[in-house]
Amino acid sequence: MLIYDFDKRNKASKYEYLYQCLRADILSGKLEEGAKMPSKREMAEANRISVRTVMNAYDQLMMEGYLVSRERSGYYVVSDFTHNIRYQNIPVHLPAPETEEDWRADFTANTIVYEKFPFSTWTKVMRQVLADYHVELMRRGDFLGSQELRAEIAKYLYHNRGMVVSPDCIVIGTGIEYLYSRLIRLLPVSSVYAVENPGYRKIPHIYEELGVQWTWTDMDRDGIRMSSLQGSGATVVHTSPEHHYPLGTVMSARRRQELLKWLEDSPERFIIEDDYDWEFRYRGRPISALYGMDHSRRVIYMNTFSKTLSPAIRISYMVLPEKLLHAYVSSANFFSNTSSNLEQFTLARFIGDGYFDRHLNRMRKYYHSQGEKLFSAIKKTGTLPTEEISGIESGTHLLVKICTKISDEEIKMKARQRGINLCCLSEFCIGDAAKYQSILVLNYSNMDESAMQEIITVLGEIFQ
Repeated sequence: MLIYDFDKRNKASKYEYLYQCLRADILSGKLEEGAKMPSKREMAEANRISVRTVMNAYDQLMMEGYLVSRERSGYYVVSDFTHNIRYQNIPVHLPAPETEEDWRADFTANTIVYEKFPFSTWTKVMRQVLADYHVELMRRGDFLGSQELRAEIAKYLYHNRGMVVSPDCIVIGTGIEYLYSRLIRLLPVSSVYAVENPGYRKIPHIYEELGVQWTWTDMDRDGIRMSSLQGSGATVVHTSPEHHYPLGTVMSARRRQELLKWLEDSPERFIIEDDYDWEFRYRGRPISALYGMDHSRRVIYMNTFSKTLSPAIRISYMVLPEKLLHAYVSSANFFSNTSSNLEQFTLARFIGDGYFDRHLNRMRKYYHSQGEKLFSAIKKTGTLPTEEISGIESGTHLLVKICTKISDEEIKMKARQRGINLCCLSEFCIGDAAKYQSILVLNYSNMDESAMQEIITVLGEIFQ
């Protein structure tokens, strides 16, 4: 493992110091041509720095020709390095910021607005729970999750998603990652898992971590491309039909029926329906969840409160079909639930007393306004060579297609040099990403609206 002494970096940023150390090791031959680099997470953990710092250093080295990224494999020192010797004297310009607070704008931060969290109401409800459930809070929690919270979630899904769900079929856990680790143990060992391409990058990482077989299926404007899924060999597919990230696609009703037909054609097939931010639809009504349309009883529904409340409230849940529920109860009933009793009881009352619905209504209006303001800023400034803007109808990000010959890597690097952190749609792709080039993914949930026009103006300087 490559470990460096960051106490010696003087006034250099961590990103710049790591870049300099790695560049020196490549030029000296310590890192040989063709050598595989540690993953970003491994490098970050070994040096006690952030993954973002490693990402910035690796990106700079890629821009200068020292490293190459290979899909689903990692980063490698460029072979035949004599072709890249011209880069040896390139200086580092404007070290990238290290924290969210250092960025002029961070369009990669798909987070909640912490100032909008109803702290006083949450605190009031928590005090009530402490007074009413002080004995229950000290006991070992139900391994499925608190009965009160599961009952409230079942009511919520019925009234808002049209899902008829027994509270007994709901499993509470600390985050989607944990629930996935439990779910995969219930599905056939021979399962091949498919992710949407482009798609949410965390899911393949979870599959890699859990050591399962996985592949991908391509997307079109209606959702998962069925010919791609049929040819993938997958038996389990992870999908976000109500709002795909990052494409923003809402799967059409017709495609949902086709997907359910695919499910019914084999008893070994399952669908994992990730309904992560269906609440943030600003036009029209949500389409019925796949879970409620499924007659084969092999759709697993998953959701979390990280996006609607806060990621600090580590409560997610999945709704299991009856067959999988029996398997879970018989195999996992000796586990303790991983979410705190206090937070589960508090959330149950927060939902039951109507506070959650009121909070969602406020956040829905706020995010809609934020998206409209960013859309307007892009149109008004006129500095971005924009071909198309999409995603305004739902979610908390826009896709902005740019007319440019600049590569996505250059766009990102030039943006960082101006204090703007962003990502491009091509980064969410597996394999050929040519058709997704020059499309910016701009998360706006926590943007400072007073600076939007200025930021867009600065961003536009890249293309002038």
